[in-house]
Amino acid sequence: MATEVVVPMLGITVERGKIVEWLKKEGDPVEKGEIIFIVETEKVTTEVESPASGILAKIMVPAGVEVPVLTPVAVITEPGEEVPARYLAPSVEVPPAEIEAPIGAEQIAAAASLHMASTPPEGPIKAVPAARKLARDKGLNLETFSGTGPEGVILLRDVETRLKVGVEPSVKVSTLARRLAEKEAVPLEGVAGTGIRGKIMRADVERAVEEAAAPRLGTVIPMDTMRQVIARRMSESAVTAPHIYFFTDVWMEPLLNLREDILPDFERKYGTRFSINDLIIKAVALNILDFPLLNATAKGQEIHILPDVNIGLAVALASGLIVPAIAHTDKIGLAEIVRQRTDLVQRARIGKLSMDEIERGTFTVSSLAQYDITSFTAILNPPQSGILTIGKTREELILVDGAVKGKKVVTFGLSVDHRIIDGAVAADFLQNLKWKLERPAFTFLNL
Repeated sequence: MATEVVVPMLGITVERGKIVEWLKKEGDPVEKGEIIFIVETEKVTTEVESPASGILAKIMVPAGVEVPVLTPVAVITEPGEEVPARYLAPSVEVPPAEIEAPIGAEQIAAAASLHMASTPPEGPIKAVPAARKLARDKGLNLETFSGTGPEGVILLRDVETRLKVGVEPSVKVSTLARRLAEKEAVPLEGVAGTGIRGKIMRADVERAVEEAAAPRLGTVIPMDTMRQVIARRMSESAVTAPHIYFFTDVWMEPLLNLREDILPDFERKYGTRFSINDLIIKAVALNILDFPLLNATAKGQEIHILPDVNIGLAVALASGLIVPAIAHTDKIGLAEIVRQRTDLVQRARIGKLSMDEIERGTFTVSSLAQYDITSFTAILNPPQSGILTIGKTREELILVDGAVKGKKVVTFGLSVDHRIIDGAVAADFLQNLKWKLERPAFTFLNL
């Protein structure tokens, strides 16, 4: 029985996805759960699994085409099964300029003849004549290419891409890094790779993009896709949700001392280190259990209190800000929080997050503790009702029993949606969080 392959739902705010690469071609066998194509949205690039085992009998939407979510893009059949007639027509009209013309056997043979007549034999290299001529004119060795055409045929665009990014064939480049370089028109020549054996990774290209786009007086900087999304969503949040802000100072010595006391044993048992932010994230999740309105969203005339507590952590990237969320933060232990947080931040920086990891957040924590910023306000991450901000740890002098003593404090800020949360509730939430953080031995008794 034939099975449709569709562009999956990629989050509540995502309406379209662009197929950037098919990892299988028509006629290939596929297994259920095997990655068969890569789709790109305005937020992330993600891999899509096969929904069934069988034969990838028909690809209806080629790479390079953007379609609405849930659009059928291919069909999988059982071995020997005919493709149903309804799948023989394309799912969408594709302008000719968006796809490469198919490469036939005659063109491949002609390309081989041209190559044999002008250069020494190089093995069974398949390339269209225009690609072979351009490579020969520019002194490029086609043996170093991976063709993107049918059956690995080297297309003209493959050679043009190599010339455009300007990277030597011997330099290894990850797929995501090359795609970002092409999208942002950043030459890979001169980009220092931080991967194994100098491989250029996406994060390396992001740094190059950031350096190339560094603001200068009198220049105009076009918004990339992520910046456009951030601008739109923050504008919507600021206009739709009336914000109110609250601040309090938290005495940090008890939390710092707790971390110092248990970190050696924690490292020995779990093989990893936890940060002060990990403790704060857990405390916030526990506090939300006492204040469920901080885990809610407004929908029309209703307030929906969400069933799971997933704390999002704001991560700054070269191209903008992204907020992956730690799943079930209230229920998991500190070691699992560390594992998820480390994994999410690492994958955020190389563009490998899933839409679920980005969209599942119910409350956000944003920290600028690494900067000389004592406090700041934040715009809500829609459709959430609250976001906590954390400034740097600073030392203040206070009077205790007639003696002046130093005290380490951090200013915490809370932004909330006033449609959902009244001032007294927000103040109570922040006061109770302060209490939990200043008495960590009690708060984390069961961790």
